[in-house]
Formats: sequence, C-alpha cells, structure tokens
Amino acid sequence: MKKLEGNKLVALLLSAGMTTALLAACSVNTDQLGQGISELGGAFNTTAAPETTIAETPASQSEVPSETTEETTAETTPSATPTATPSPTPLPQRVDFSDYTEIDLTDSFEVTVEEFDESAHSDDDTVEFATFTGNRLVVTDADNETARDAINLVVDGFYAEAEGAYQNVVAQIKSEYLTTGVIENAGNVYVHFEYFTNGRALSVLMIYVVNVGEKADRKVDYATFDMLTGHYVTLNSVVSDADALERAMKTGLADAIKAKALETAQPTVTATPTPTPAAVTTTTAPTTAETTVAEPTINEDDLPKASDFEIIYIAPSASDVEGVHKVTVIGLAKDGIIYEAEVEIDAYADLFNRYGTSVFFV
Repeated sequence: MKKLEGNKLVALLLSAGMTTALLAACSVNTDQLGQGISELGGAFNTTAAPETTIAETPASQSEVPSETTEETTAETTPSATPTATPSPTPLPQRVDFSDYTEIDLTDSFEVTVEEFDESAHSDDDTVEFATFTGNRLVVTDADNETARDAINLVVDGFYAEAEGAYQNVVAQIKSEYLTTGVIENAGNVYVHFEYFTNGRALSVLMIYVVNVGEKADRKVDYATFDMLTGHYVTLNSVVSDADALERAMKTGLADAIKAKALETAQPTVTATPTPTPAAVTTTTAPTTAETTVAEPTINEDDLPKASDFEIIYIAPSASDVEGVHKVTVIGLAKDGIIYEAEVEIDAYADLFNRYGTSVFFV
C-alpha cells in the first residue's frame, strides 16, 4: 500500500468532506466545485526544502534586490557631517630694517621773507588814508610738498586777514574824507612773519596790528609744521606733560630776559691813580691805576616774571653747539608786549614723548 504524504492526506480528507456537504444541497454546480477543490488542493501542495542552508542556496528572482532599490538605499543613508578645519593663524610679517637710513631734513626746504610797503590816497594824492607795511612769508621749496602747501595755506590765510583789515581801514577813512573833506587820523596796518627752524620742524609767528589814531588792535597766531610728515605740531602732540613744560619754559624765558638785560647793561669802569711812594732812592716807581667795576644796575620790577606770560609758544631752534638743543620761547605778556628768547631744553628731555624727541632733539 502506497503511503500518502501528510499534505496530500489532509487535502484528500478535506475534499471528501466538502464533497459530501455540497452534494446535500439541491443546486450545486459540480464543475465549479471540482475546480475549487482542485485549487484548494494545489494551495496545500508544497515542495520539500533542500537540506542546504539559505545562505548557500541561490536566491530566487523575486528575492534579488533591483539596482533601483540599491541606489535608493544608498541615497537615503545619512552621510557623516564634515568637521570644519580652522584656517591656520598667519605669522606676523617681519620688517626688514637692513636698508633703513636716518633721514636728515636740514636744508631740505627754503623759506622766503619779503618786505613790502603800500598805501592808499585820495584821488588827487594829497591825502593819505592808510598804509599797509610789513613782510610776507612763503615756503618756496620743500622735499615734502604736502608740508609746503599746508604751511603756505596757513600763512597766506593770515596775510589775507591782515589785508582785509587794511581794506576796511581805507574804506572807513575814505568815507570820512568824502563826508567832511578832512580826516582826523590816518590808519596803518602792520603785518609781521617770523620763522624758526631746526631743520626738521618749521615754526611761524604771525602778527598784525591795526592802528587808527590812538586805537590799536592786534592779533597773534602761531603754527609749527613737521616738514618730514607735513603734520601740524601742537604742544600736546610732542610732550608727555604739557603743563610742566609750559611752567618750565615760562621760567626759562624770564631768566633769559633778565640775563640779556644784565648783558646789555655795561658795567661802569673808573680808574683811580695809585699814589707814588714818598721815598724814591734810585728809580721812580711807575704810576699804576686801580680799576673799580661798578655792578650794572637794572630795575627787576621792569622785567617780566614767569607769571606775567599769558600765552607761550615753543618753537624748535637750531643750535651751534653739538649736543645742546634749544627752542625759541615766545611769551605774550599781560601788558601786550611779546618777548622771545632761546632756552636750552636738554634738562627737560624727559617731558617730551618719542615723537617730540624726534622733532625737537635733532
């Protein structure tokens, strides 16, 4: 007797049972029934699996992933976020001083000062209204054209202001003359430029005075320029303690004025004959004279003191002595007088900053 496999036996029993039940019904389509039983039996009909492992068995066509599936999986896999690498800090550039040379500005610029004199008169030249006298200053040549142009602009501006004052005086007196036929006082405008230099910096003192009768108006201005860089030099830009230097220079100016006054006052010399000895034996002793020196007398109350200077300017000046540095100190006193004198500044070197040292100690 042939032994039925397990799945076939189950299929046969189910087929028999379902046949009995279906036959009990009155209207049964046997063709469709047979087809359904056949399909049901096929559903339980399986093939025995080989003894080899799944890994060793080739995959069926349905189990092989398509290329599209592989590409999709590769695209959806998140990639690792790259870590930013910081840029290396650049090394500082080294300065090559092998070709460095010290700059000597002496005689690298020229300053010209010219005197002038002009006047304004009535149409018939019988009446003089005013005069305009003084000098003009111009930097005619300089290695640094920026410095040349800058200081000329300042100087020309001051001169134009003085010239404008002169034109105003002329207009005022001319109007008086045309109204009354006479003038009470003629006018005068005086403009003065004075410069100081040590070869590196150029300082200019500018003054103009307007006189009409007993009335006098004065304006004073001052400017210093670094002829190497073209910079406008102020006291605060060259010293570390401007107040201390101002106090020192006011005292130095007062002392210099006093010393000059003592030098100007010549001592009085008188000669007193020495008496001849009474007893002369063989020769006559020569007559000698004693020189008496009278100390010069000056009234120090007439000289300005440090506290008398309201405004002070410090201009770099050249020195004839090697190793000695000087400035020209200009002081405007309370009484309106302008004083100036040279003062040595080596004792005050610690009051200057590095830039000030390069400008004043050359």
